[in-house]
Amino acid sequence: MVPSAMVQSVDRRTADLYQWYATLAEASFWVPVFFLYFAAYLPLDAVLLLEAIYFLSVVTIEVPSGWLSDRLGRRPTMLVGAVLMAVSHAMLFLGPWIAVGDSISSPLFVLFAVGQGLRAAGVAFRSGTDTALHHDALAACGRVNEFAEREARAAKRRFLGASAAALIGGGVAVIDLRLPYAFSFLVAVAMIVVIVRMREPDAGDDARSRANMLRQARACVAQWRSPALLLLFVFAAMMLVLNHVPYEYFQPYIEAAIGEDGRAAASTPLVTGLHVAVTFWLASLVGARSIQIRNRIGLWGVLVAAMGLQVLTIGLMSLWLSPLIVVFLLLRSCPRALMTPPLNAAVTGSVPTRLRATYLSLQSFVGRLSFSGTLFLLTLAVPATAAAAWPTIRTQLGLAAVGSLVAFTFIVVVAAVRGRRDDSMGTPQRPSASAT
Repeated sequence: MVPSAMVQSVDRRTADLYQWYATLAEASFWVPVFFLYFAAYLPLDAVLLLEAIYFLSVVTIEVPSGWLSDRLGRRPTMLVGAVLMAVSHAMLFLGPWIAVGDSISSPLFVLFAVGQGLRAAGVAFRSGTDTALHHDALAACGRVNEFAEREARAAKRRFLGASAAALIGGGVAVIDLRLPYAFSFLVAVAMIVVIVRMREPDAGDDARSRANMLRQARACVAQWRSPALLLLFVFAAMMLVLNHVPYEYFQPYIEAAIGEDGRAAASTPLVTGLHVAVTFWLASLVGARSIQIRNRIGLWGVLVAAMGLQVLTIGLMSLWLSPLIVVFLLLRSCPRALMTPPLNAAVTGSVPTRLRATYLSLQSFVGRLSFSGTLFLLTLAVPATAAAAWPTIRTQLGLAAVGSLVAFTFIVVVAAVRGRRDDSMGTPQRPSASAT
């Protein structure tokens, strides 16, 4: 029989390895150049369809992957996700060498589409599961009170990994647009190695779900009997939408702001990689301090601050076309960095282990579905033939700004009502005097 101290040591090693996993998980070297890469081989309608395939695949697989995690275990689910990421990046890298064509009906498009679908599955299989594994590993070795601070450290490492990958990816893409996908493949292989070295945490006899997916989803919805969890769920869905608006519009906004003379330079892989790298680096600084900020101003205080900053970003983009706003857009990932560790700490510890990954996946699913609906509504606001020029961008950003202000008003009211009532969620409790 394995001594308890040795088991706890292995669980502690799993929690420590999670920090390395977090560094690799967001290291996507292709981010600054994916549009340029696909457009180099396929027409615009095919490129947009590839992005639609990715987004639809993530939404479709999100909840089933969380259910599998709660039923089969965190480590196997994460391992499947990492393998899918490696295969997808290999396909996207090798695509132009093993398939040809320049249309939606071509073999190259089909290969790219499968690669996009596998990459989406890889993202879905780790979504929520990695956070659940981190919590389970710390709970198994008696260090669950460290979860919030360690999530803040993991957030810092995620954004630093993304920053370095964007800078390197933009640089190597100058040589060949395929190289970022080769680097992403190597990172996925490194993720596989890290996950193999992890151990599935022992979270107790009732840790794994035996329910089918429908019953599991119903059990997750039943958690909303807690007003705090319901409101945090709504906040998370709202913020997934708001965080994506600047991401979707920042490149056309930058091109419109700098004018014709600078557009060619701004669209080069090296420049876009540098902009994304600085954005993620600033977010890493905020993520590292997110729990300290929460401890000072409370859970809802930090969530209101994160939403307020994103609402301000969208509002400024809709009101002014200026290079100064381009500089301000470097802060667009800071709200996500500020909110994620406190939100994860509050939600993860409040949901039973057997539901945890499904619940987090359901939370992500509703947010992504809401964003999809938002994009559809924004497209209805302009003519179908409208170009991605400033008048079109301004109209859509204006509507997004009005909607974000309504959402922000609602969250401010929630924060005023809930006050300090929810501040203990995700905060380590001091032992009582009777326990010492």
